[in-house]
Amino acid sequence: MGRRWVDGAGVRLSVVVEGEGPAVILVHGYPDNLSVWDGVAERLRGRFRVVRYDVRGHGGSEAPRERSGYRLEELWGDLRAVKEAVSPDEPVHLVGHDWGSIQGWGALDPALFKSYTSISGPDLGHIGVWTSAWKRRPLSVLRQALHSWYILAFQLPVIPELIWRVPGLRKRFHAAYRDARNGIQLYRANMPATPRHPTKITIPVQLIAPTQDPYVTRPLLDVADPWCERLWRRELVAGHWAPRTHPDAVARLIAQFADHVDGGTPPRELARARRGTPNGMAGQLALVTGAGSGIGRETARALAGAGAEVLCVDIDFAAAERTAKEIKGAAYQLDVADGTATERLARHVNDEHGVPDLVMANAGIGISGTFLETSADDWQKVLDVNLWGVIHTLRAFLPGMVERREGGHVVITSSAAGYFATPGLPAYSTTKAGVLMLAQCLAGELREAGIGVSAICPGFVHTNITATTRFAATTPAEEKALQERAFHMYEKRGYGPDKVAKAVVRAIQENRLVVPVTPEARAGAFGARYAPATTRAIGRWLGAQARK
Repeated sequence: MGRRWVDGAGVRLSVVVEGEGPAVILVHGYPDNLSVWDGVAERLRGRFRVVRYDVRGHGGSEAPRERSGYRLEELWGDLRAVKEAVSPDEPVHLVGHDWGSIQGWGALDPALFKSYTSISGPDLGHIGVWTSAWKRRPLSVLRQALHSWYILAFQLPVIPELIWRVPGLRKRFHAAYRDARNGIQLYRANMPATPRHPTKITIPVQLIAPTQDPYVTRPLLDVADPWCERLWRRELVAGHWAPRTHPDAVARLIAQFADHVDGGTPPRELARARRGTPNGMAGQLALVTGAGSGIGRETARALAGAGAEVLCVDIDFAAAERTAKEIKGAAYQLDVADGTATERLARHVNDEHGVPDLVMANAGIGISGTFLETSADDWQKVLDVNLWGVIHTLRAFLPGMVERREGGHVVITSSAAGYFATPGLPAYSTTKAGVLMLAQCLAGELREAGIGVSAICPGFVHTNITATTRFAATTPAEEKALQERAFHMYEKRGYGPDKVAKAVVRAIQENRLVVPVTPEARAGAFGARYAPATTRAIGRWLGAQARK
């Protein structure tokens, strides 16, 4: 790491330069100094020449004598001076956060910068045009004004400086008193004021939108759309100070965008973030277990029809290949009961395809028989597949989805049997009740990571699971007869897996947690909640009829 000094627009600036490669300038916001980028710079410097500097009045840089020295025009002069000092002959990539982003918008000369990544700092000119049309969007403007209450508070004399003397407040914001005090002048010198009228921006622009930012609302992120010829917007599940709290994710997004602008092929997540590309599931990567037949196969087809790239996983590789060939996806063989193999597949998928946006833990088997009829081996097999298979799948793929901080969705195939008790399905129902509760627990845990969870609870659906269901305490001939009987009964019911697949897609789009699908599944869910004793009695009667 090398610290140097650059003469800006009338002040001396403290600059840190690290690494080798394409140059990237990182500009901090308020009330920070260049240290807010420490984690990001550490991760970028292996491939980029990372340049950071303390904005005037912050960190080691000199402060102007007058408030007017904090005007945006002066800040633009500092940024240009730093750029010319570190890369006089080549344009560089620019990244700004908060006030660092606000000041960056006005300096986007294509002769100086190759790309611009903005984090939580919209252009004041864009905001001016947006708010001037407040009559068309009064609620959005009012909501943003309430989120920006501090701008008005900073206009008060003396009081903000006194408040920043509270050590606990500075600790909360990781702020030094000099930075917090001097940075107030950014607001006083530039707000309120008539902003410059924006012009078209021709260089590529990436907006990183922290979804948990309490200061910048989503509508404010849209103000740049009319002014950028090439714009990408990527949501990051993080708060306002994402560069400090999630440096891995921020560094990855910066590097991917810079690499693409420099001629590299964009990763799937970046390609679909381009404004003007199709919405919905276009560009998303989905992985479905049990995709060789039944609900898994039809869901894979439905997801592909919605634009997703689908990875078809099944213990029957030939069946997975047939599904994958039909939807132009990829096929993988996996026994989900094997945790080690599942983890190995997850590593391969992450390396070969990237982190999935959607994982559907659907693989399952059926078993019928009373508790005393069901052997320990039967219990072990159904637990291994229906319960442990879901656990293995999610333990293998969820860490990458959480670490990526770009959201996603998990679908778990449960069953109406998970809440509708019948004496003839204790083992199967136990596993489905288990994964139903797992889904509800995960929904709370994964909410902070922006990952949705849906538990799909079908009822009587005509799939080949009935033809392969194990009937406990029966001879092979008896079991074969019972399988054929169940298959034909479900066939007459006429509710196909394609209808379940449509429900899965809707559940993902609407982020629904518990999703009873068939009419009997919905009736069972209602009864289990509001008339449990009656519902259990109906379950006993149905169980008795099935054994006749």
